[in-house]
Amino acid sequence: PIVPIVLGDTQRTLDASKTLEDEGFLVIAIRPPTVPDGTARLRVTFTAAHDDDDIARLAERIKPLIIDAP
Repeated sequence: PIVPIVLGDTQRTLDASKTLEDEGFLVIAIRPPTVPDGTARLRVTFTAAHDDDDIARLAERIKPLIIDAP
């Protein structure tokens, strides 16, 4: 499944994507013009190759990046 996490601000979304990439996660930043202004988001894609530990590690890393998201 694909899980969108709307952060709103384009730069914040790009920064979060880069931080996650640096930590080994490929989480794509989706921003205007692909989505409307003010609705930039991270696109998290899960596959059968991800185990519970992968998901827990991502959740731990992503939480501080998305606090206060709309």
